[in-house]
Amino acid sequence: MLLRPGPDGPEALLTRRPATMAFAPDVHVFPGGRVDAADADPALLDRSVVSPIAAAAAMGGDLEPVAALAAYVAAIREAFEEVGILLADVGASSGDLAETRRRLLAEPSSFPAIAADLDLRLRTDRLVPLSRWVTPPTLPRRFDARFFAAAVPGDADADLVGDEVVDHGWHRPTDALAAMAGGSFGLWLPTAMTLAQLEHAASIEAIRDRLAPGPLGPVAVVPKCDEIVGIRMPAGGGVAGQPIDAYLVGRRRFVLIDPGDPTGPGLERARAEVASRAGRIVAIAITIADPDHVSGAEALREQIGVDVITGPGGGRSLPHAVREVRDGDVVDDGDVPLRVVATPGQRGDALAFVVGEGRFAVTGDLDGRRGARSIPGRVDEAELRASIARLTEQAPGARWLSAHPGPVHGPFDPRR
Repeated sequence: MLLRPGPDGPEALLTRRPATMAFAPDVHVFPGGRVDAADADPALLDRSVVSPIAAAAAMGGDLEPVAALAAYVAAIREAFEEVGILLADVGASSGDLAETRRRLLAEPSSFPAIAADLDLRLRTDRLVPLSRWVTPPTLPRRFDARFFAAAVPGDADADLVGDEVVDHGWHRPTDALAAMAGGSFGLWLPTAMTLAQLEHAASIEAIRDRLAPGPLGPVAVVPKCDEIVGIRMPAGGGVAGQPIDAYLVGRRRFVLIDPGDPTGPGLERARAEVASRAGRIVAIAITIADPDHVSGAEALREQIGVDVITGPGGGRSLPHAVREVRDGDVVDDGDVPLRVVATPGQRGDALAFVVGEGRFAVTGDLDGRRGARSIPGRVDEAELRASIARLTEQAPGARWLSAHPGPVHGPFDPRR
């Protein structure tokens, strides 16, 4: 995600793929592509500002150092190939960058030689790792994609060549998501979720401080009672080090609440837990449609063909259909009913789900815990306190099941 400052906040560069493409036709995407073997050339890596060890640590530690830095280099190369923006300092006194780009497009493996000819210093320090998206093993077309954000140098602008891109534009994340919701913009789910993660970011510095990955923890299964099983997923929104607590509610027919990790192991562990109980997942419910809560829903929806249930307006940042529910509704898809309590304040679509007879309530972020690596929007404290009071009144004595571990940062019911 290439970013530039705009009059109303950072703007992201999106390119549009031709309608004739076999994969993701007529969809707006970020520049990108695959890591080539040449991206790990030792002479090329020596030109990086960031070391291999630092690159691996910045990406959460799940790649070997050389492979991690090769991903950085690939991002720089692809940005230059696709949109003509070179995140590097040119040391040579002469060199036609337009001609150099044509050479690179014709022969991607020539990047090490090009870097030597131009005496490039690869500004890998401009790149901020964000998230990882891995398709489930059951899907026929698979990918393992790493997302970065980077501020473009100076007044650099995109220059398109080739037949893989037909248009481009700079968009505030909020505007791009609104265009998708209005039907005039096609976005792939990882692109939409990445835009949503940056919707409230004021600068690349804020992104580096708040969204960079951390160490990837394990998937954990935490039973709460006979009818509720917690699944701690290690990468909500695809961001390593941002755990999200999903919940399976049911006996044989389960509703999965907040499957926010799209990388695969968390979803597979949830399905394995259901299989061990001779059951099946019949619906997905979302307490708040932030990326760290909802990012895994589409992959599961595609695999098993169930509804994704949100509060009013919860589908705004999602490129797939949702089923909206409102305060007082009952989600009875599973064999344990979930009573819906609207809990706006952090977002208008926020919900809590009171389980069965009311011993437990799945409350999302209502207690003030937010994603450990996120930039949330403005909170309406008065509305949030009213939501807490409403849930406390409607489910007195219920144990609150939060979406995130860690310290509480806002008002909450201490009886949780």
